[in-house]
Amino acid sequence: MPYFSGETGRLRRAILDLAWPVIIANFLQVLTTTVDLIMVGRLGVADIAAVGIGGNLVFFAQTVMIGVTAGTIALVARSIGAKDPKGADHVLFQSIVAGVLLSIPVVVIGWVFAPAIVAPFSPTSDIQDLSAGFVSIIFTSLPFQFIIFLSTSALRAAGDTKTPLIIGGIENVVNFAINVNLIFGNFGFPALGVRGAAIGTAISYFTGAMLFLGLFVDRRVRLGIHWERPVANWPTIRRILRIGVPAALEQFAFQIGLLVWIVMVVGFGEDAVAAHQIGLRVQSFVFMPGLGMSIASTALVGQNLGAKLPHVADRSAREATKMSILIMGALALFNFAFAPWIAYAFVGAGEAHDLSVLFIRIHATSIPAVGLFFTLSGALRGAGDTRWPLYASLAGTYLVRLPLSAILGYSLGLGIAGVWVALPVEYYLRSVIVVQRFNEGAWKATVV
Repeated sequence: MPYFSGETGRLRRAILDLAWPVIIANFLQVLTTTVDLIMVGRLGVADIAAVGIGGNLVFFAQTVMIGVTAGTIALVARSIGAKDPKGADHVLFQSIVAGVLLSIPVVVIGWVFAPAIVAPFSPTSDIQDLSAGFVSIIFTSLPFQFIIFLSTSALRAAGDTKTPLIIGGIENVVNFAINVNLIFGNFGFPALGVRGAAIGTAISYFTGAMLFLGLFVDRRVRLGIHWERPVANWPTIRRILRIGVPAALEQFAFQIGLLVWIVMVVGFGEDAVAAHQIGLRVQSFVFMPGLGMSIASTALVGQNLGAKLPHVADRSAREATKMSILIMGALALFNFAFAPWIAYAFVGAGEAHDLSVLFIRIHATSIPAVGLFFTLSGALRGAGDTRWPLYASLAGTYLVRLPLSAILGYSLGLGIAGVWVALPVEYYLRSVIVVQRFNEGAWKATVV
C-alpha cells in the first residue's frame, strides 16, 4: 500500500520493513556464489581466480535481465499503487516470457564460446581451463536465474519482500549440500572441483525458479500467473523494455567497465587476480544494505506515484537515502578495521591475502557514496526515470574509473593500488550526478 504522510518514525519503519528482507535475501543470493569461492579456495589460488572470473561473466550476462526487471518493478509498483492486481499479474507473466526468450541466446554463447570468453581475464592457461569449465556449466542455468530475479523484483515491487528471502534460503541449502560433495568428492561423489561448484549452483537456481513458478501458479503470494494468449504480448513487452533498457545499458556499461578493469589487474599476476576477485565478492556483501534501501525506495516511490502522492514519494526516497548512508558508513568502518580477518575467510597468509586486505580497505572509503547512489537511483527507477542512473554510471566508469586506473596503475607506476584507488573516486562522482537529478524533481512527472 502507499506510504505515508505521517511522522518520520513510521515512514522509517515502513522502509525497514521492506528493506531488511531484501538485504538478507540479497545476502543469501550472493552467498550462493561466495560459498563456491570459499570452498574452491581450499584447492588453490588458481581455483579462486577461475570461479571469480566465471562469476563476473555471469553478472555480465545478467545485464540482459536488468532490461526486463527495471520495467517490471516500475509497472508492477504502479499497478499495485493504482489497485490493479490483474495488471500487475499481466506484467509479471510477460516479464517472465521476455526474460526466458532473452536468456536463450546468452546460454548458447556462453556454452559454445566459453574458452574464448574467459581468455582475456586469465593470466595462466590453468586458470583459463578452469574458468571455461565453470562458465560452460553455469551459463546453462541462466533461464532459471532470470526467472528468480524477475520473480523477486515483481514481489518486492508489490511489497512482498519475505517470500524471496525464504526461497533464497532454500537455494543456499541446496547449493551447499551439493557443492560440499561435488567439489571435494565426499560420500562417494566424484571430486569435480570448480566444475562441481558450477553444477551445484546451477541446480540451486533451478530449484529456486521452480518454487517461484509454483507459488505464482497456485496464487500463494501477492502476485499470480496464468496462461495468456498470445503467450508473448508484444505491446506489454515493449512497454517493459522501454523503461528497462536504460537500466540494462547502465549495468551493461558497468559490467563492461568491470571486465576491462579486471584485464588491467591481470597484468599484475595471479595473486592480484585472486585478491581482486576476493575483494569484489566482499564488495558484493557490503552492497547489500544499499541495495535493500534501493529496493525499498523503488517500491515506495512507484506505489506512491501510482497513488498520486508525489510528495510522499519524495519524502520516502529522502528518508531511505539517509538511512542507507548511516548503515553503509558503519559497514565501511567495520570493513576497514577487520579487513585482515575478512580476507582470511577466503585465502591463507601470503601475497594474495595481503593484496585482498588492500582492496577491501580502499573500497571501504567508497561505501557511503555507494549507499547514496544506490538508494537515489532506486528512487528514480521507481518513477520510471531510468536514464539518469545510466548517465551517472557511464560517467563514473568511463570518465573516471578506467582512465584513472590506467594513469595511476601504469603511467605513474603505483601498481595494483593505483588501479583500485579509482573506485572510490568514481562512486562519489556518481552520487553527485544522481543527487542533482533527484533534487530537480522532474522524475515526479515521468510517464510509464
